[in-house]
Amino acid sequence: HLIALTSLTTALVLLSLQQGPSGLSSLSQSLRQWIRWSRRLGPSSALRYYGLRIAKCLPWTKRRIRNELDEKRDAMVRDAEAEWNELLDDAAKTEAQTHLFLPKRTSDRDGILTLLTEWSRKERELWEGGRASGAIYHGNEKFHEFLGKAYGLFSVANPLHPDLFPYVRKTEGEVVAMMIHLFRGRTSRDDDDDGGCCGTLTSGGTESILLACKAHRDRARDLRGIVSPEIVAPTTVHAAFQKAAHYFGMRLILVDVDERTGLVDVDDVRRNMTRNTVLVAGSAPNFPHGIIDPIRELSELARERGVGFHSDCCLGGMILPFVERLQADGRLDDVASRPDDDVDVIPPYDFRLPGVTSLSADMHKYGYAPKGASCVMYSSEELRRYQYFVSIDWTGGIYASPTLAGSRPGGISVATWAGMVHLGEEGYLELTEGIIRTTRAIREGIRGENGIDGLEVIGNPLSSVVAFRSTSPKEVNIYGVGQAMAKNGWNLNSLQYPSCLHICCTNLHCGKETAFLTDLRSAVEEVRAHPEKYAGGSAAVYGMAHSIPDATLLEPIARGFVDALFSG
Repeated sequence: HLIALTSLTTALVLLSLQQGPSGLSSLSQSLRQWIRWSRRLGPSSALRYYGLRIAKCLPWTKRRIRNELDEKRDAMVRDAEAEWNELLDDAAKTEAQTHLFLPKRTSDRDGILTLLTEWSRKERELWEGGRASGAIYHGNEKFHEFLGKAYGLFSVANPLHPDLFPYVRKTEGEVVAMMIHLFRGRTSRDDDDDGGCCGTLTSGGTESILLACKAHRDRARDLRGIVSPEIVAPTTVHAAFQKAAHYFGMRLILVDVDERTGLVDVDDVRRNMTRNTVLVAGSAPNFPHGIIDPIRELSELARERGVGFHSDCCLGGMILPFVERLQADGRLDDVASRPDDDVDVIPPYDFRLPGVTSLSADMHKYGYAPKGASCVMYSSEELRRYQYFVSIDWTGGIYASPTLAGSRPGGISVATWAGMVHLGEEGYLELTEGIIRTTRAIREGIRGENGIDGLEVIGNPLSSVVAFRSTSPKEVNIYGVGQAMAKNGWNLNSLQYPSCLHICCTNLHCGKETAFLTDLRSAVEEVRAHPEKYAGGSAAVYGMAHSIPDATLLEPIARGFVDALFSG
């Protein structure tokens, strides 16, 4: 620690001489983060971390580490491929149903459709029982068929050509308008000064977040001359912000959240902001724990500093406006934590707050649209224009595109429009009420008076996600609980820092809350009684992740997992 502090102090002096106050401020911030990180890690783990970092630089130990990681990666890839192939029926593994090269002759359409119908039926069996966290948000077969027909009618459509597909352009514009209305955005009819709120459709939450980060980066570079842009956000924001920082040359500064409440301290965010900050971000709710960040306070802080604020509503955002309506009508009073107070009132998270400059929400989750449908919205047309890419000197002509993709599937946009128009406010309210009642029943079933001994809920989740962890990790391994639940068909999400599980409730879970709580109670008792039976699988993987001082060593293993997704 003394050597590291001396080196950092020397670097501070040199940087102040070379780059002036801006560089000094940035490195001072790094020093503060390093000190907090070291304290949280502890002296022993910190020494192991630096020892391992040094070892990675030595040729003989570097080679040994790489060989061991390659062995673990290859073993994981083999296990993953075997597990996934086990889900296929025997016929799908035969040569007749395996195509690694184009067939020599044309294949019969009816035969292909018959085969795909069978595959679809078998996949449906894996999730229709309503025991998978998230993934499938509606689940009604007739509704999915309706969306499929809408998509099929426009399967050749490409929004890149509005002159050929004018009705696709119409539906995209109307979906954006409906989303802006849901999230209380001002339209151009309300205020002509800056065009009001606007947006574009994207392929998913990750692309929506990437584009919002790009827009704020480019605007800050254009108007403020910032060349080293920074994003400040809680540690619980989606990994898409890390991807945006990686892709666009930005620095992401993550601020710790309270371990009990899951909330970030606004003062901590303020202390981490610098003159290079271009964007502050928060979630409503976040993916890991389903906690809604203090969006009002964070967005106001951003507004005071003259920077942007992004409200990430990708996961449960489309459910929140309808939860507010249900609560206002008193339809959820009987499932509130304490009906006599406002502990379950949804705090503001959208364009009602003047500091919110961008917002993302996925229609393919609680909007019940086909996969590949999200919307990124802005408080002004001026900001949205920084999202676009334009080339005026390309030999193919003047080229401009709104999102990362050029050509896009118009069928998804049309099917999204069809689903939203079909459901209407009445349909969304009905679906939301069922989901929230199920979520609250699970939340209170874990933490209530007759809750589950050995588990605690993280924070006070207000939407559709409930995260829970072990109160005695040495006695009850939470990842072992996840494995025990898997034996009963429950597919839960494993999370880390802190170690926990979560269930993202959907329409398919409605009516299954009692079965879930019964199985969860049994799983805890099983792991407590037989811990040795649940020491492998995810428990082993996350246990390894927590025991390795330098987590970057796991990157090759994670990349190997992605490799396995595309193996033939």
